[in-house]
Amino acid sequence: MRWSYYCWLLVLLVGCTQTKQPPPTANQFAVYIFDQDAVPGLGPTADTAWQILQAVPLAQAAFTVTEDLLLSYHWSTQTITFTNPWGQTDLDAPSYMWGGDGAFIVVFQEQRLFGGKVVSAISPRRFDYPAMALSQDFILMENPELQGKLVYSFHPRSGGMYPPQSQFLATDPTIAEAVKNHLRQLGKLIE
Repeated sequence: MRWSYYCWLLVLLVGCTQTKQPPPTANQFAVYIFDQDAVPGLGPTADTAWQILQAVPLAQAAFTVTEDLLLSYHWSTQTITFTNPWGQTDLDAPSYMWGGDGAFIVVFQEQRLFGGKVVSAISPRRFDYPAMALSQDFILMENPELQGKLVYSFHPRSGGMYPPQSQFLATDPTIAEAVKNHLRQLGKLIE
């Protein structure tokens, strides 16, 4: 009798413990980054680039900046900082993360908001679609606090210089505000 009492108590405790576990949280905000194999080119215009980026399967991303890797999103400069899983500097990362042959898509709640080319801030390339530029401060490693991190800023198109932006690149202001609120709730928004 005593043995069966302990068995039932154990079953009850295990059953209660299993039901109290919270469901896993999904990444509502992510940046998908593709190498040249998945996205060999974006075409000459913003329209052709967006058509290509709308069609590429997200599962083909070579790397994804998840909410877990994201350290901060500085809203006034449209700059993201995230953990560098490859090492301490940008040279430790694959070339699609800095060499101009990568592409990106920003996704919120499974909706593709904008995308374009991944470049270095000192890149001479010119194109008519958004750029995700590796910060010049990061490239020069002027700030030792950036070791082990990657810092990128979003820009409406490429250029010789990448001045800080102040506007989220998604065209719908309601979605921009939803992204901002979500990042604020995560404690990753710098206003």
